[in-house]
Amino acid sequence: MAAKLPSRATVYRATPPQRRLITMRHAPGGVPTQIVAVHLLLRGPLDIDRLRSALTELVRRHPILRTNYAMLDDEEVLAIVHENEGPDVFRVAPPSGLSDESAIHEHAAQAFEDLSRNFLAPNRHSILQAALLPHRENLHSLLFAVDHVAIDERSRLILQRELAVLYAQRPEELGEVHPFDPDSVRTSFPSIDETPALRRLLTPLPPRLLANPAPESDPDAFRPLTAAQPLARTTSSRLDDTARRLRCSRFVLHLAAVMWALKQFTRTDDVSVVTPIDTRQRAEDFRTVGYYQNLALLRSRAPSAAGLAHMVRECRSIMRDTFRLRDYPIASLVTHAAIQRAGKHYRNPLYQVVLIHSTEDAGQSWTLEGLEVKSMEIERTQAANELRIHVTDHPDGAELLLVGAAGAFEQRGLDRLLELWQEAESALTS
Repeated sequence: MAAKLPSRATVYRATPPQRRLITMRHAPGGVPTQIVAVHLLLRGPLDIDRLRSALTELVRRHPILRTNYAMLDDEEVLAIVHENEGPDVFRVAPPSGLSDESAIHEHAAQAFEDLSRNFLAPNRHSILQAALLPHRENLHSLLFAVDHVAIDERSRLILQRELAVLYAQRPEELGEVHPFDPDSVRTSFPSIDETPALRRLLTPLPPRLLANPAPESDPDAFRPLTAAQPLARTTSSRLDDTARRLRCSRFVLHLAAVMWALKQFTRTDDVSVVTPIDTRQRAEDFRTVGYYQNLALLRSRAPSAAGLAHMVRECRSIMRDTFRLRDYPIASLVTHAAIQRAGKHYRNPLYQVVLIHSTEDAGQSWTLEGLEVKSMEIERTQAANELRIHVTDHPDGAELLLVGAAGAFEQRGLDRLLELWQEAESALTS
């Protein structure tokens, strides 16, 4: 077999959102890997060669999936776009012989831990990696993982659809590729001091709401605890009517409920969260696989005694102001907070709570021709921050999930916070 020629590459300066994630990855005590990943349980006659070909073609279609990053001594980050796909796009493990779903789930979780370490390789690695775990005839697990710096939620949905088409061997159904264009991403911003809205947002700095486990000295502090519950069906069915009546979005209702619950739980009226926000500006960006995600700091200072209706009005105003600054780099706000809190060792000096809202469970949208595909949750061994709040709206209702760090919560505290959140959602819609 002829030796494969080295991959040629082009280089550009990473955009602010890309630079933020790479810098976080190298920070002391930071989360070692940030991966968009899913475990798919496949039942039926799988064509492994077609799957390998589909995954490889997916990487060849999108330059962002052939992009690695280098961090220089001055913390400048370079994006390196390779001509060819990297190593280890797809591998097949030996058969496990398992048939019980719980045993398969445990086996896949361990395989995912092994796979995730590939993303820390100092030499070139594939930004998309998949591993097939055969169990028995017509029963397989597929681990599909992409470095988070390459794709956001909208991009993942594009990849899901394209993988299904490529596996079905119908490439003519795919539209033209819109390569990620770093020049379309704004890179120049006024300072915080020159931006009155941000100056007000950060003065004084948001208080720390939760315990502050040290990410380096206490490795067990970020062991994840979870609390999950579906939103009561009567409550979720009234969300749209309530949103219309109060002239706001479903997200604003969820935000108001979360803020109110945090105020009750922490016994403070000044609470803040960050939430992912899409920064796409052009029509073609919505058809592009790439990373267009910033974090926005949302801060409520209204007294909880003013009531939930007042909270909704404040959150509606918060989101209107946030949208105007949606692409202002959260990294600049974090740096500002770090300077103010000099000497304190936090995983993040600005925020402790992340709120993630999804209008559909994208993990359930995977399809492969001729196969039954079941998405299974991958548990991470480390919480990314002190508290992560997930709310997923789907046609049948809404799901609420809290993931807290063990150094910041006891399980009963996390359960109590979930109960307060449910109460707020119910009060808003009753």
